[in-house]
Amino acid sequence: MLLDIPSRQDFETLTAKLDAALSLLSQVAARPSPDDFMSLEQVAAYTGFDRRTVEQWRTQGRYNAQGRKVYLQGYEFSGRWRFKRADVEAFGLGIGVLEPATTAGERPAPARKAPSKKPVPSEKALRRVA
Repeated sequence: MLLDIPSRQDFETLTAKLDAALSLLSQVAARPSPDDFMSLEQVAAYTGFDRRTVEQWRTQGRYNAQGRKVYLQGYEFSGRWRFKRADVEAFGLGIGVLEPATTAGERPAPARKAPSKKPVPSEKALRRVA
């Protein structure tokens, strides 16, 4: 026998302790699930911006409220870019693209964009058309 365990009760106690340690380790060092990573298109849909804009955030960055240039952190897997949801939320909150969640456990929502103001044509322009 590999282990010198004096009794069955000691063996069961040791097994229970090992099971508890394994469950604790699996909780602490859990691998990120595929849901934690987002593709470029998913980030674009999540923030409400175009795919090219998200690429610019990754390559060129954007200025935050403090005037510092920040970049969207991404990871390249097999030639495709993936972004952690937490990084996207932190970046979006930092540059004002996302609004903070109102309750715990809720994800941040895309920031409301101001309605675009169309220029009102002048009377001169209206007379030329008529």
